[in-house]
Amino acid sequence: MTQSRTVWPDMAASTGGVSSLRRGIARRLSRALSQLRALAGLPGRLPAWRDARRMQSQALMERQVGRRKKLVIFFIPGIQRVTGGVLQIFSLHRMTRELLGGVDTDTLICWLPGEGWDSHHFDGFSNDVTVFPLEMVLDTIATDCELMFHLPEYATAAFIKHVGMRRLARLRAAHRLRINILNQNIESMAAPRLVAGLKRMFPDLCCTAGNPAWATEEEQRRLNIPIHVLPTWYYPDDAPWLPYEAKRNLMIVSPDRNPHRERVLGAIGEALPDLEIKVIQGLKYEQYLEFERAAKWSLTFGEGLDGYFYGPVLRGGISFAVSNGTFDLPGLETIRTAYADYEVMAARIAADIRDLDSKERYEAYNRTVREPFLRAFGRERTATGLSAFYREAWGLL
Repeated sequence: MTQSRTVWPDMAASTGGVSSLRRGIARRLSRALSQLRALAGLPGRLPAWRDARRMQSQALMERQVGRRKKLVIFFIPGIQRVTGGVLQIFSLHRMTRELLGGVDTDTLICWLPGEGWDSHHFDGFSNDVTVFPLEMVLDTIATDCELMFHLPEYATAAFIKHVGMRRLARLRAAHRLRINILNQNIESMAAPRLVAGLKRMFPDLCCTAGNPAWATEEEQRRLNIPIHVLPTWYYPDDAPWLPYEAKRNLMIVSPDRNPHRERVLGAIGEALPDLEIKVIQGLKYEQYLEFERAAKWSLTFGEGLDGYFYGPVLRGGISFAVSNGTFDLPGLETIRTAYADYEVMAARIAADIRDLDSKERYEAYNRTVREPFLRAFGRERTATGLSAFYREAWGLL
């Protein structure tokens, strides 16, 4: 098998010889150039902006948003790139509509303020959801409509800065605004100091955790807000399990940049020349799912035991990763294919593939990972957690 080699930049390159003043000037120049490029491209994007506003206005009228007494709003980034976080938000939006949809209550997805201004749709996977600018929604709702915002954890600070505390205070007074922080990655969670500042305006501020391991008593004390467990689940077909004989001799690989990437892939290619390797890049989500169903193996260079690890396992596959603790679960601390570091992975992964490549050992090992995962995650668990959240946090259901 011929493999292309990619030279990744040295992420640890020293910047010690560059003064802080020069770095500050460089950052300001970079921002200014970005703004100039955006302005230069503005005329060409105006037709898309007009089309988006027309579609959004029509959707708001069809959904009769101006008549709702309660409105739940989820926020997504404007970048058209599929991530586990975005998939989870669409899943929660869909489940919320199933739970709360009716005459008085509805749910929408909005772009994070300042993003997605010339688009009305997220194109990373097939869906019929219209995505709105927040200001358009706020101009449409009734004066007595109550609001709940679900904010992605990483965007909390930017959201507050863009909207402004005064505007948030007015929304709180006029629409009884409540805010929930969606903790979908503990490493990106808003800092306690930011949470404390937001809590002063929103005493009922709360958080939902996508992993039960992030809802500990210690974490609740650290953030000093209620944390509700809302297990991550975004598999549209509930991830059916497939047997060993239904799999291709294929390894799918996450597209994440990693300084050890070439070394690991080189070790696999040299030892297993008949193994087909497919880097997942530039695909629609539905196209990725076809590879995920078919692949016998999966390798992630991302965030430890992430979606590229668990998704293939749910479909009967075996995944490999370096564990960093972020998405680990009880019972999976010492599994064979979650290595301590990339040196160990490069040295052992080919031998582990050979040893596990039989129906009996393959399916037995898959069970050791899949069963603990399904004890914590699943569509019904997410739906139950979401129902409990709206009942406890907003007095609904």
